[in-house]
Amino acid sequence: MSAAAASRDVTLNHAMNVLHDSGYDIGKAVLHLVPTSGPVLCRDEMEEWSASEATLFEEAVEKYGKDFSEIRQDFVSCCYWYHVSTLMF
Repeated sequence: MSAAAASRDVTLNHAMNVLHDSGYDIGKAVLHLVPTSGPVLCRDEMEEWSASEATLFEEAVEKYGKDFSEIRQDFVSCCYWYHVSTLMF
C-alpha cells in the first residue's frame, strides 16, 4: 500500500482545510489545530485496513485504474463496510 499511502497525507489535508476555513489566518488556524487539550491528530481510513485488504485493493487499482464502481463490484463486495468514498485518493 506504499504508493497509495504516500499520496494520502490526511494530517496535511486537514491542516490545509483548517487554514482555508480560517480565512488563511495562520494564527487562527494554529489555534484550531492545537487547542489547549493538545494537538489534533487525523487517522486515515486506510490505516484501519489489514495488509491483505490493502494488497487486494492495490490489485484492484492495477486492474481497473480509478474505476471505483468496477472495483467495488469486483473486489470490495467482500468488504461491505467500506464506503466507496473511502477508496478515492
